[in-house]
Amino acid sequence: MRISDLRSMERAALFERLSHADTADTLVLCVSPRLVQHLQTAYARWQAARGMRTWRTPAIHTAETWLQARADTLGVPEAQARGLSAARTELLWRLIVHESREDFTILHEGAAARAAAQAWRLCADYELAPPLPASSPEIEAYNRWARQYQERCAKLGCRDAAQLRADTIAALATAPALPGTIVLAGFETILPWQQRMLAALRDRRCELLRLDAQAQTASVSAVCAPTAEQELLAAALWVAERARRTPDERIGVIVPDLHARRAELIRVFDQVLCPAFDTLSAGSAVRPYNLSLGEPLVHFGLVHCALLLLQLLAEGLDLPAAGALLCSPYWGAGETDATERAELDRRARAQGHLRLDLATLMQLARDRDRLRAALARLPRLSTLHRADLPTWADRFSEALDAAGWPGPRTLDSAEFQALEAWRDLLAELGALEDVLGPVSASVALAQLRHLAGERIFQPQTPPLNIQVLGALEAQGLDFDALWVMGLDDESWPPAGRPNPFIPFDLQRRLGMPHASTMQELAWAERTTQNWRAAAGEVVFSWAASDGDRPLSPSPLIRDEAARAQRLPPTSGPQHWQAMRAAAELETLTDVYAPRPDPQLPLPGGTRLLADQATCPFRAFASHRLGAAALEEPGYGPNPIDRGLLAHRTLETLWRNWRHHGALAALDDAALDEAIAAAVDTELDRAAARAPQRFAPRMRSLEARRLRALLRTFLEIERERPPFSVEIIEGEPLDAETPGISERSFGGLRLRLRPDRIDRLDDGRRLVIDYKTGAARKPPWRDGRPEEPQLLLYALTEPDIDGIAYARLRVGEVGFDGLAASDEIAPGIKPYERERDTRDAASWSALMGRWRGQLETVAEEIGRGLASVTPKHPRQSCRDCQLHALCRVRESAPWAAAADEEVLP
Repeated sequence: MRISDLRSMERAALFERLSHADTADTLVLCVSPRLVQHLQTAYARWQAARGMRTWRTPAIHTAETWLQARADTLGVPEAQARGLSAARTELLWRLIVHESREDFTILHEGAAARAAAQAWRLCADYELAPPLPASSPEIEAYNRWARQYQERCAKLGCRDAAQLRADTIAALATAPALPGTIVLAGFETILPWQQRMLAALRDRRCELLRLDAQAQTASVSAVCAPTAEQELLAAALWVAERARRTPDERIGVIVPDLHARRAELIRVFDQVLCPAFDTLSAGSAVRPYNLSLGEPLVHFGLVHCALLLLQLLAEGLDLPAAGALLCSPYWGAGETDATERAELDRRARAQGHLRLDLATLMQLARDRDRLRAALARLPRLSTLHRADLPTWADRFSEALDAAGWPGPRTLDSAEFQALEAWRDLLAELGALEDVLGPVSASVALAQLRHLAGERIFQPQTPPLNIQVLGALEAQGLDFDALWVMGLDDESWPPAGRPNPFIPFDLQRRLGMPHASTMQELAWAERTTQNWRAAAGEVVFSWAASDGDRPLSPSPLIRDEAARAQRLPPTSGPQHWQAMRAAAELETLTDVYAPRPDPQLPLPGGTRLLADQATCPFRAFASHRLGAAALEEPGYGPNPIDRGLLAHRTLETLWRNWRHHGALAALDDAALDEAIAAAVDTELDRAAARAPQRFAPRMRSLEARRLRALLRTFLEIERERPPFSVEIIEGEPLDAETPGISERSFGGLRLRLRPDRIDRLDDGRRLVIDYKTGAARKPPWRDGRPEEPQLLLYALTEPDIDGIAYARLRVGEVGFDGLAASDEIAPGIKPYERERDTRDAASWSALMGRWRGQLETVAEEIGRGLASVTPKHPRQSCRDCQLHALCRVRESAPWAAAADEEVLP
């Protein structure tokens, strides 16, 4: 039977028949759920246009849902009617494929199981009974899996969905009260199982008709956009223009690769159609367009939070997942609770945790009594014994209730629907009991997570006139205006994708979906032709390029492409352009923050001036607003840990020695012993602060590295002229020497903490700053110093005769600095020999130059200058983590490119 053999019926005649009470036995079978909804909406509009306020709900269904609903009334025995759910079917295939991994090489078990289950459904649709002709190892494996699947279904006493469908069709021969007329809508071809169903209905004297497509005389045009982004923007602007001009118009946007472009499409359409829509606010706002493609349930925040909570209690979480959970609004007692949980995230990062469990969270919350008590009420699922899945479903619900999930605030419509879907998911998990049996918490949770990932969920929304659909969902639909995008020669027609577990020649012979490129071409030709008549105005579009690769229009729209409109790189609707041209723009430049109080010390010390020199906004945000990026823990000590270890170890050593002579008097063995003792002491303290980063093996490696590094450096210190240490880490060793704490500079009160100040026996003084990171441009070579600490220490302390970095990095150990005269220390040159300072008349003049440079920076801070003006735009912005605050990427293309460039 071919669809073209059936007598046709106009839509108006169908609606007229459906409206009469005496013809309630008319059934409409649609090719897709989307067409069911479309016809129901069209029928409602038709009734409303006639002035009706109430009417009988028409019998419009897909063939599958109608058969499923009729199974219990068509005489199918109860044992046969007990069919496998989709979740149980999918789990069976995954188990079967997993158990065969030793007999058959499988790169991705999940993908293989999905393809095998699809092959089973295709065979059922085309009435192919296993075994299939075995022409490859894949088909031989499928035959074994199909046999095992049938055996397991029999053992469970359940009917597969395809088997239940066949039983239901067979029962049509004796079924009572079948519809007198059945109208097929949207079908281009009829599958073998549908042929058998229709033959059974015809044998019962049911009249079979087909619904004529709403063919329209269309105005068809084409648009070529420079890029895929511009194509989306052009479509969104076209939709906005038409919806504004004719609000009641039914507008369709068809995207053949909607799944791949979903996120990008939502972003662009939201910007154009609902610019005020804020995804961070309550989700009760409704978009003015409907997207036919849902998302996996696991992607919805409420469900994602539930799974993270359960994983925390059953297995623990890695740090990124734990951070997402701690900052989620979907559990706990309210805003205060959420703030305290965010503090736990910060602490975990600071201490170097890479993974968190409930016990660790309670330890982090040791001073947060209320939060700690709430965490203590949570059950530890990891300690529970194996149980069946219904028991685990109950335990999971109890655990979530104890955690205060789904949160204290009232749920909006979408969240409430997601909550209902989650409850259905737990019931579905319990129904898998006979397939899995008793399992551990981890296995039960893994299965629940998989179910959430496979369940496609889309919240119900009010009827909308703007529909965004894929090519299959749009089959049989009609609109007032239609835009079809993505019609380039690489995407349309699509390539063939035959199933690997069914012989390819058999798929081609039977005309299975995606069996060959020729079959896809024939389908794409029919579909494109249908689009041409699906609306009064039709627009085809494609992108001229994909990155650096040029694209051509699909050959299926050759005629339209020949007269296509080519869009400029940036385009907008004419009324937008007119509004912008007529607008009088007023610009207000506000780059000043409130002036700091000169009587109070400013936080940040020398780092404040360093950041001001690099970018005034960075200084303001970091030191006055306290903005800082969260730490990103890794394995082993981080650069800050290594810097602190070197500083504090040298501090310990020099507090003991105090004078150069004490170092020079030590033989090699004694020096090694002193270094080892100091390193071990500081490593003990570091491990107490951040035990996660100093596991025994990491501690041993760090001890070996630091001992060797310090031994090399102290050998260089031995060669220096005799000296004594006056100040170390900002504290004087001699009680009669004033220490450096708060000092005034350039009108600012700063807390300064020099690493070390030495006094040589001849009275000269040297400021030393330890550097454990990569060498940067020294401040005496920089007119606006980004590392000003040495200069500040020299300018705020009297009688300084030299400044130097003590470089403590493998391969870069030694001194690097300047002095007023020679022989102050190895590696420290007199200023007259340095290219950038040789022009100074004297050391005092050089100090005056530095004072002028730094006072200029300090004066900016005193005025409150906080402009987004990075000193070296690409490099400075690449090293900064405050882009979300300064938003420099929105106005400066070089800032966005800085993330992608490798700078010298």
